[in-house]
Amino acid sequence: MAILCLGSLLRHSADALTLRLHDDGTLTGEDRERLAAGLRLPEIVSRSEADERAAEFLARYPALREFRRNNVMALKLIDTVMYAGEELAYCDSDILFLRPFTGLYRQLRETGAGALFMKDWQNAFSLRSWHLLRYPELRLPLRTNAGLMAFRTAGFDLDLLEWYVARPEFQFSPVWMEQTAWALLAMRVGCRVLDPGQAAIPRPGETPRGERRVALHFTSTVRSLLPLWAPLARGAEPETRPPVVIRSFPARRCRAFHLAATESRRVLKRALWRPGIQRILARAG
Repeated sequence: MAILCLGSLLRHSADALTLRLHDDGTLTGEDRERLAAGLRLPEIVSRSEADERAAEFLARYPALREFRRNNVMALKLIDTVMYAGEELAYCDSDILFLRPFTGLYRQLRETGAGALFMKDWQNAFSLRSWHLLRYPELRLPLRTNAGLMAFRTAGFDLDLLEWYVARPEFQFSPVWMEQTAWALLAMRVGCRVLDPGQAAIPRPGETPRGERRVALHFTSTVRSLLPLWAPLARGAEPETRPPVVIRSFPARRCRAFHLAATESRRVLKRALWRPGIQRILARAG
């Protein structure tokens, strides 16, 4: 999947890119050879090297050290910044690029913002609506996804992150803690979101039909759809379409009522999927 998706990033970017890959400790020698052959000899940061650097980077932050040990997504939050320069330009390995593009990682320089994310179709945060009411300092951008992002590392506030990850009440969804951390940082430095008409998460059951979007993020919920779009990413050789100029917009703030609406939809969805409710709906149908 990484070779397919990150390969499509390299193939379709009209701007010169090279990759730095972060190993979570599971890559074999054969894996490294395949990645080197398929992704133009990327730099690969080993887990042992990153662990050594993190020990110094997080020396004064015990909660973050524990978070990095126990949550694999913390490697994305912490390790990428440790190795970035003034600006982090990041892409998950499950984002497929479908057509030529330009300007993706110039958005911060051109707009003056401090953070750039994709748009999500839900508020996937590890905070609840009442947390935003209880802690006014918790500010989030509305429906953002950290799969494709840029961030000015001067705004990477370790003190804020230490305060956040140290509180069990903010950890009801561990898989979303990393994304929530980025969101909390982003609202302090000025946040923008990519045009959802250009970069998006496909809906469950969606199929390609005259696809005009540049990038699709195949999160775990919709990853089974990836093979349907893979042929579009490969396209015909040579590529003749002019590159799409990437656009972004200022992010709106996520309020308590936005999170409450998301929570209500999740509760309703779980209720409708209960076997008894399914039988009633089937009889009604």
